[in-house]
Amino acid sequence: MFSEKLKELRKNKGISQEALSEVLAVSRQSISKYENGTAEPDFEKLAIIADFFQVSYDYLLADSQREDSQKLVLKEKDHRIAIISKIDGQMSSYYKFQVNKVYGKKEYHPAAQLTGVDSHSFWGDKQNALGWYATFEDAQKEIEAIYTALSKGEFNYELRYDIPVKKKGTFDFEMVFEEDA
Repeated sequence: MFSEKLKELRKNKGISQEALSEVLAVSRQSISKYENGTAEPDFEKLAIIADFFQVSYDYLLADSQREDSQKLVLKEKDHRIAIISKIDGQMSSYYKFQVNKVYGKKEYHPAAQLTGVDSHSFWGDKQNALGWYATFEDAQKEIEAIYTALSKGEFNYELRYDIPVKKKGTFDFEMVFEEDA
């Protein structure tokens, strides 16, 4: 379980919750909540945790503690995975991912969109839309699968949990179901 692993990693490294909170740029209370299981970090914080403790995402997120999971996690820009966007068909290599909820959702809307970061500039991260998801949970499963592939050193990944969509008007999309196809 993530909360137990974080607490164990922190204690093994001999640092306080306060010191870890400074590394993650969060409050000490946030670290306490992570460790007692009442809150979980976002994926950006998870990446910092994995890098700081030199463990894989798989190790942090898996239910069992497998020694082979404790692989060295490379710096984010050195550890990339190639994905073909299901939205624009472009292929690029990404090192960070984010799930964006669809607000003002109607029943025909997908619930979430996955974006990937392929570069960073003075203006911030360059995000590309990768896929649409029927549920927020499906999008989170996709990110977990991507980070697991990254931790295993894989170079390519094909989206598994995304759904097809079609344009509905100028700025709107709707999910496409098998009976619609």
